[in-house]
Amino acid sequence: MTARDDRSETEAELFGLMFLLAQHLSRGADAALHDYGLTGRQWLLLAVLVQRFPDRAPTLTEAADAYGTSRQNLTQLARALERRGYLHLLADTDDRRALRLKLTERHHELDSPAALEAQRVFLDRTFGGLDPHELAALRRLALRILDSATKTDA
Repeated sequence: MTARDDRSETEAELFGLMFLLAQHLSRGADAALHDYGLTGRQWLLLAVLVQRFPDRAPTLTEAADAYGTSRQNLTQLARALERRGYLHLLADTDDRRALRLKLTERHHELDSPAALEAQRVFLDRTFGGLDPHELAALRRLALRILDSATKTDA
């Protein structure tokens, strides 16, 4: 077996492991967020909106690009969040065809002491076996992989 074959095998295994990891993280996040009526994907959209658009309501297209999904998929997530009172879908004042995602005050429920403690417990359970150097290395590697993946999407 050549070095290239070994690398290809390792890359294929890592690709599968990342999907398995995503599946388990999603299931765990869904369970942790159950009391808030949210799924992990819905929580992630709220987090993206708070982090990437702190001072404005982005369009569906902008939010979909930041979230890494299609406009259609993001619309479904946003409509579910709207039904739960976490955001409003509003027509853009300049372009009535565009919809904007405006967070409501309800998203601050996720900043309550009880919610923050639940998040801490979930993150400790997920990453508790890693020391600070391993966490830093994992973060660096995850950012590099995400950067490569987003370039591939374009």
